[in-house]
Amino acid sequence: MTDLLRFLWVPLLLGLAGCDPAPPATRDSTPTAVGPKPLRVIIRTAPPTFWGKPWGMAGLELELAELFAARLKRPLETLSISEDRLIVDTLTAGQADIAVASLPDLSLWADRLTFSEPLIDSRYVIVYRGDAPDIDDLPLAGVALAANESAYAFAREHPEFINRIRPYPEFDAFQLMRKVDAGTVPMVLTQASKFELVRTAYPALKATASIGGDVAMGWAIGRQGDRDLLFQANQLLTRLKNSGALAELMEKHLPGEPLKPVDALTFDRHIDDRLTLYWPYFVEAGEATNQDPMLLSAVAYQESHWRRRAKSPTGVRGVMMLTLTTAKEMGVSNRLDARSSIMGGAGYLRKLRDRLPASVVEPDRTYMALAAYNVGYGHLTDVRKLTEKLGGNPNRWDDVRDTLPLKADKEYYQDTRYGYARGWEPVAYVDNIRNYYNALLTRNRQVQALALNESSED
Repeated sequence: MTDLLRFLWVPLLLGLAGCDPAPPATRDSTPTAVGPKPLRVIIRTAPPTFWGKPWGMAGLELELAELFAARLKRPLETLSISEDRLIVDTLTAGQADIAVASLPDLSLWADRLTFSEPLIDSRYVIVYRGDAPDIDDLPLAGVALAANESAYAFAREHPEFINRIRPYPEFDAFQLMRKVDAGTVPMVLTQASKFELVRTAYPALKATASIGGDVAMGWAIGRQGDRDLLFQANQLLTRLKNSGALAELMEKHLPGEPLKPVDALTFDRHIDDRLTLYWPYFVEAGEATNQDPMLLSAVAYQESHWRRRAKSPTGVRGVMMLTLTTAKEMGVSNRLDARSSIMGGAGYLRKLRDRLPASVVEPDRTYMALAAYNVGYGHLTDVRKLTEKLGGNPNRWDDVRDTLPLKADKEYYQDTRYGYARGWEPVAYVDNIRNYYNALLTRNRQVQALALNESSED
């Protein structure tokens, strides 16, 4: 992931508001009669918390909250909240100690919150379709925005938006961008990172240049909150930034877009120092499951960047990032053993492909299996049914791909069997793997040579 793309994504993955919330959830350590007081931390019910994953919560915010609680030696209690306004209200009311769901440091909130030192900068843009809007001559009430997200507070600080905005309390930015794509809303003001997240799903959408410059993002406490807690947060964030640990966490959790110019060098280096170690296992797994070892390698790079000891705080581990349940299902006793992980992941992907109905043919079959590997077979089944209901072809990946983002829209997911999912994640996931696969075939002579050698031995 390039530095530019990482900075575009970081604001969202550090805690920007997401889609209509999934059912609230907490990860609590029940306090006992003695011992330290639980640390009540707000994280967002949004893309970084991975609600669509079969194993539950995971992501950058949660991992940072766990690190912070461990530093303070206090049990962690998380409050999952989706809306910026509700986060601000909760902190102001003293119902939470701190929000690790980073908020933009806006003047409208200055008398209610105290922010940590800036962690990263955010940018606001207008997302549109067709001709670019004239920022100096915006139509009256023509700029949509989510009333409960930070874009509303941002707009109130900028005179160019006086009488130009139309707040929607019932929709979030993702729903509004979908409406822009459909032509029912002319434009929407939102954070650039949110636009970057859905750009793959809605390629016709465009964004203006940054409006009003960069806005600092940080953790926050209520104005009457514990200043020592904020001091400890600043120390942790500074240490993570200076050590490079924060950058590593971002790389682990950000889906991103593959093979930008800067990332190509990293990708090639990983081929040389990681893939060459495990290539025989991918070949073996491909032969055992009748799948292309290049495809399996691309999946593994998306999952772990070919790291044998890769793991998440929720328990997924190994080169193929298997859950404990999946590992047991596939007979994998040691997920950190590269060969076992690759064989198990390949077998599970094959199982998903075989589970799809015969009416789904290649290459759509592979793309849907990959989406199911990411978001779960149940969610994929929901989306295929929804695709057919909306007049699309449930056996065609392009139609299913267009429908997947609706899994994060309450108007649609509330009527599905498996409920809310981050529908744009499998879209980006499959796109990334396809790009990695093409890169493996065409960009690195060493891997091409490995593939040719294997073919010549058959």
